[in-house]
Amino acid sequence: MAAMPWKETDVMTEKERFIMLAQTGRFTITDLCADFGISRKTGHKYLQRYESEGRKGLIDHSRRPKDCPFTTSAAVEQMILKERRKHPTWGPKKIHDLLLKVHGVEDRPHINTINNILNRHGLTKKRKRRAGVHRIAPENLTQPSRCNEVWTFDFKGWFMLGNDVRCEPLTVCDRFSHYYIGCKGKPNQQFKLTLRSCKKLMRHYGLPEIIRVDNGTPFASNALGGLSQLSVWWIEQGIRVEFTRPGCPQDNGSHERSHRDMKAEVCSPASPNMNAQQKRFDRWRHEYNHDRPHESLDMLRPAEIYRPSQRRLGEQDKIRYPMGFQVKHVSQSGHISHCGSNFYLSEIYARCDVGLFENLSGITELHYANLHLGNLEFDNHDSWRPKAIIIKPDEEPRAVRPR
Repeated sequence: MAAMPWKETDVMTEKERFIMLAQTGRFTITDLCADFGISRKTGHKYLQRYESEGRKGLIDHSRRPKDCPFTTSAAVEQMILKERRKHPTWGPKKIHDLLLKVHGVEDRPHINTINNILNRHGLTKKRKRRAGVHRIAPENLTQPSRCNEVWTFDFKGWFMLGNDVRCEPLTVCDRFSHYYIGCKGKPNQQFKLTLRSCKKLMRHYGLPEIIRVDNGTPFASNALGGLSQLSVWWIEQGIRVEFTRPGCPQDNGSHERSHRDMKAEVCSPASPNMNAQQKRFDRWRHEYNHDRPHESLDMLRPAEIYRPSQRRLGEQDKIRYPMGFQVKHVSQSGHISHCGSNFYLSEIYARCDVGLFENLSGITELHYANLHLGNLEFDNHDSWRPKAIIIKPDEEPRAVRPR
């Protein structure tokens, strides 16, 4: 028997021919199904439908379920849309959590269902992941295991307010709990203004063990050791300073992502003046800490985890150096005197104590806290350089301390 494939233009006729030939009894169901290009299961389904319903049974049935007991109610769908419009950066997982904890919806739709609802109303946007972004933190950065072990400081990019005043938000975040310690709009990144905010936060929340910053102003400088006046002040309070890799914002990934959300929610469009903008920052910070669930915290809020530090500002001892170190006090002009020579460090170390240590090679090392700033060089022979200088730790002095 010649093959008789289905004709796309008249499927119903082909089904009727299949039934007619099957009823003659001259062909087996297996052979007929092979000739018509259908499975035996489909062939038997057509025969059963024709027997029970006649020609009407050969019409294709809709696969849509007759009853949808899990259909999201209109009221819940409106809650989902309302939360998304209120929080345009929050995804289906956060909205799923809000339905229970805020709205008390016990029988919540699945996260995928929430995503489908948002898609249907045009409230989702696909994000392009930037190529080459490393997701693994470098080994030299501390991975916190408790609150106040690591705080991150950063300035979000500046923008202009309605009155043409520059606004540069200073943001401070506890790395472990993601709790926003502070978010303060500043007209610039100058040391004095930043220090004032820093002291205010530390009086209220205590001191962290480590502060992590990038290599920009006012956290770092070109001075000896790469420190700044602010980072030296932190070290004097007994805080260790960690610097991220240059050009690697992913080292502070969660902090940088929060900046993206802040920009979308409270920075665009900008407020008419700094006071109005600060009110928006304060509302956003409270919502971030108390209302927003975080996936990395098992959908808890940062405020449910964070507790202030027990280390208080002004209660730290002065920096102590190990036995064998000679302690030198840096003058107001940034100099120390040693063996009849004056060595210039930087004004950022003014009134600080540094330690000198003579190693086995006879080289005098200069240390500040746990940082090796450089080595002292005595009576160098370059006429254009001072007689006594400090060189980088990886360079060996050509002239050591005179005996």
